[in-house]
Amino acid sequence: MARNTMTPTVIPEAPGASNPSDAILQVRGLRKWFDVGGRFLGIGQRSWLKAIDDVNFDVRESQTFGLVGESGCGKTTTLKVILGLEEPTEGNIYWQGEDVADMTRAGRREFRRSVQAVFQDPWSSLNPRMRVQAIVGEPLEIATTMSRQEIRDRVGDLLVEVGLNPYQMNLYPHEFSGGQRQRIGIARALALNPKLICLDEPVSALDVSIRAQIMNLLVDLQNEHGLAYLLVAHNLATVRYMCHEMAVMYLGVVQEMGDTEAIFNNPLHLYTNALISAALPSHPDITRDEIILPGEVVSPIDPPPGDVFMTRTPIEVDHSNEWAQVRPPLVEKEPNHWVVDTPWSLATDEALRASIYDEEAEIRKSEEERRRLAAEN
Repeated sequence: MARNTMTPTVIPEAPGASNPSDAILQVRGLRKWFDVGGRFLGIGQRSWLKAIDDVNFDVRESQTFGLVGESGCGKTTTLKVILGLEEPTEGNIYWQGEDVADMTRAGRREFRRSVQAVFQDPWSSLNPRMRVQAIVGEPLEIATTMSRQEIRDRVGDLLVEVGLNPYQMNLYPHEFSGGQRQRIGIARALALNPKLICLDEPVSALDVSIRAQIMNLLVDLQNEHGLAYLLVAHNLATVRYMCHEMAVMYLGVVQEMGDTEAIFNNPLHLYTNALISAALPSHPDITRDEIILPGEVVSPIDPPPGDVFMTRTPIEVDHSNEWAQVRPPLVEKEPNHWVVDTPWSLATDEALRASIYDEEAEIRKSEEERRRLAAEN
C-alpha cells in the first residue's frame, strides 16, 4: 500500500492569528489592490487603491468573527475575496488547513458548498421572477442529485427552520416583508449544510423591531448546527451580541482585534474608542463623552506608507518616528487583545482629552462669532 507523501500545509502565524486548533478559515497577509491607472500611454507610475492591506485573522468552528469599521474600510471586500468574487492581489486563504488557491477542482467544489453567504439587502439578493421554492432549492439542484420531490421536501423543512411556513414556497419575494425575505436568504444559505456563512450586514436593511429576531435566529442556528460566521457590521451592538472575536479595520488595515468583550470593556485604540462613542448607548440614562477625530479619512489610493491612522489622530505625529514610515504591527497588550501601538494611536488620557468633543466650548465659540458679526454690521 502506497504511503501518502504529500507535505502538510504549514500555515504561518501572524499577530492576532496564532493558528488555534479549531480554526476553520485562516486568512494570512491578504491584500486586494485595485489598479486605478494614473499612467498616460503606459508612461508614469501606477496608482493603486488599497482596499485590503495585509489582513490576518482566524475564524474558529462554531464561533463568530466580526469585521467592524466605517464605510470604505475594506470589510465587504474581504468577504468578496474569501467568497471568490474577487481575486486577491496577495496573501493566502486556508480552508480547514488547505490553501484555497492550491485546491483541486473537487476541493474547490466542496469549499463552495461549505462556505455560503447572506447579503445585506434581502430584496436585491433574491430573484424577483423566481418563486421561493426555486430560490431556496437552486443550490440543491446544482450541487446535489436530489429528486424534485426531495428538493421540495427539503425546501419546506428549511422554511420551517427559519420561521416561515412550507406553503410560502409557492410565493414570490415581493409577497414578503423585509424580515421574511432575509429569512429566505438564510434558508438558501443553509440548503447545502455549510460550515461557514459570511454575513454581510444581515440586519442593517431591516426595521429595528425585526433586527433582534433575525439575530436571535442566527444565534439559534449556530448553536443547533455548529455553524461558524464571518460577520461584517457597522452596528456595534450587533457585533457585541453575536461575535466571539472581532477586528476593527481602518483604511484596509486592522487596528485592533481580539476577544469581543475585552475590546468593548477596554478599547485601546483611539479609533475604536471613537466608534464606540458614536454608537447609541444601550440605555437612555447612559452618558458618554463624544470623541471627534480631527481631519478626514485619507484616500485609499496610495495611502501613507506608515501608520494609516496618523492623519486622524489628535496627538502630534513625530514624522521621524519609525512608524511614520513603516507599517506598524499589531501588539498583544492583553491576552487575546491586539492593537496597533504607536505614540499617537493609543487611547491615553492625553489623547482622549484632546479628542473629546467640548459642546460648551463650541457654544461659546458660536456666541462669540455671532457677537463679532453683529458688531461688524
